[in-house]
Amino acid sequence: MVETDVTVSDMETNIDKVVEKVNNTEPEVLASSFLWVKEETLVLIVKAKNEKFENLYNFDICGKKMIDWVKLSTSACTQKVLENENAIFENLVRYAGEYKYIAVFYSDTPLLQKSTFLDIMKYFSAKRMNFLPLQRGFVINSSYVENYDKLLSAPFVDFGTDDFYLCQDAKSISYAFQVLNKRILNFHKNQGVVLFGENTIFIEADVQIEEGVIIYPNNILKGESYIGKNVILESGNYIADTIVCDNAIVMQSYLEKSKVPEGKTIGPFEKLINETL
Repeated sequence: MVETDVTVSDMETNIDKVVEKVNNTEPEVLASSFLWVKEETLVLIVKAKNEKFENLYNFDICGKKMIDWVKLSTSACTQKVLENENAIFENLVRYAGEYKYIAVFYSDTPLLQKSTFLDIMKYFSAKRMNFLPLQRGFVINSSYVENYDKLLSAPFVDFGTDDFYLCQDAKSISYAFQVLNKRILNFHKNQGVVLFGENTIFIEADVQIEEGVIIYPNNILKGESYIGKNVILESGNYIADTIVCDNAIVMQSYLEKSKVPEGKTIGPFEKLINETL
């Protein structure tokens, strides 16, 4: 057996060579579409653990669990959920033969957006990279999974502060709520919904609202509610899992699992639960 002396410096040099080889910096080549992302990429979502909040991944923000926000942002691909970080390498090896690329994200980054995920994959492809470390997670070419431990030391690429904002305490969860709520409100405004006093309006993620709707202050819309065209929601309504048909008016009322007919005026101070008028 031949003995060799390997110094710390030698080890660091070897690691640097691996990282340099994997992070290929050849000229950019832009993909014509993102179809390859769907067909060739597996997304592993790790259930992040937290001592302060048990089952933090199930924490509800704006109508969706934190982990479901991450699933939504990466929904273009096949997804697998991992119970903890210790299972990452095992699953990299397990799926390396089935998928060309594997992306790993965590349930405690609910602000990750679909557009950012696609930007990440576009960058990964254009730079012809084999490993792309992120602020929280990474993308790897399956041919390089055996180098996983060495590659983790590579500097990450920044794709925006909010997308990888880490939710791990009350303050950060409150901030995530503010950001997601604002995104939801902006989405509906862009779809032709008029919001008066939007700082007092709360709309959950799965609520559908048609164009021409006017929503006044102090309205709460939750669940899988549907608000039809040109509906007017006066101040002070709570609407959950309810259908409000076109041209209806609702004033200071509580509606849950009910249906309001087209052109109907409800309220003030009406309470409907499991009712179809």
